[in-house]
Amino acid sequence: MDFIPITEKDRRDMLNLIGVGSINDLVSEFSPAFPGKLNLPKPKSELELIRHMKGLAQTNKILRCFVGAGSYNHYIPSAIGHLLTRGDLFTGYTPYQAEISQGTLQAIYEFQSFVCLLTGMDVANASLYEGSSALAEAAMLSCSYTGRNHIFVKEGLHPQYLEVLQTYCEGAEITVTDRIDNNTACVIAQNPDFYGNIENLQHLSEQAHTAGALSVTCIVEPTSLAVLEPPGNYGADIVAGEGQSFGIPLSFGGPYLGFMAVRDFLLKKLPGRICGMTTDSRGNKGFVLTFQAREQHIRRERATSNITTNQALMALASTIYLALMGRSGLRRVARLSYARAHLLNEKLAKVGFKNLNTKPFYNEFVVKVPGSAEALT
Repeated sequence: MDFIPITEKDRRDMLNLIGVGSINDLVSEFSPAFPGKLNLPKPKSELELIRHMKGLAQTNKILRCFVGAGSYNHYIPSAIGHLLTRGDLFTGYTPYQAEISQGTLQAIYEFQSFVCLLTGMDVANASLYEGSSALAEAAMLSCSYTGRNHIFVKEGLHPQYLEVLQTYCEGAEITVTDRIDNNTACVIAQNPDFYGNIENLQHLSEQAHTAGALSVTCIVEPTSLAVLEPPGNYGADIVAGEGQSFGIPLSFGGPYLGFMAVRDFLLKKLPGRICGMTTDSRGNKGFVLTFQAREQHIRRERATSNITTNQALMALASTIYLALMGRSGLRRVARLSYARAHLLNEKLAKVGFKNLNTKPFYNEFVVKVPGSAEALT
């Protein structure tokens, strides 16, 4: 619908009705008008402005980021930004009218296929908002499937993921516990964990299944999947996590990309969109959104999740990244991440830093600083 502006008389009538003289009177109490004049420089030509901005940029000090902890500054091929901004793809919406969005649906289908290949699982959804809420959705799925309301979380889970999980659980009357028993819906473990430790979760998965619970693996650094055992191989029933490392910049914390993959028997409990491949009436290959009766726009309050509109654009970015890197490229990224973390650890040890990891680690590690941390800044 086009915007229809009001007349000057309409504006005066509305202002008179609420007892003010101008629109500025509505905000003057909170933001009074600037009394003086701004000391602005004279206008510059485009070329002069470019030179000026370059000069300002050269005063910046570019520092290397070693924070890690769920956000990773990996190399991103420049082709990703170019392809994402194509007019036929540049949207954050997962489509409702599947038959007119075949290109977007195929990209989502490829994303799901990549996630299943990396995790060793049977089916994946069309992505979620980000890793922490994806993990919380996995916990809600587990409670819905098992009919239980206790969740066991292994030590080493990202603290912010745990905080989001506890927020979800509080509203759903679910308890996060420190033991596995007959009321446990799922067992959650991060691999590699928050400190970079590579975990052997086979035994924990067996413990979960013995108690009748589901085994949930959380992946926060997904490049590790290129060199580590897929969670599906060590008994995971659900894999949920963050896909930011796959071609998405840090961007001060978002938008990021959540993913989830499950075993076949959990398919109808999986939240979010699911894209499937089919054939049309003429026998041509096509793509559709399938199992939609699970979703919020149809089942409303009885849906598997309240997620509807999702960041399909972030899933597309990761799909392009994985397609460009290929198997060998992604393995090289993972091997470099592992090797350079260990090289840095060795060099830090020579100048007095003490490694606190008790297990093999991937991409990040924890050290004790000699003296005070403030002295290093």
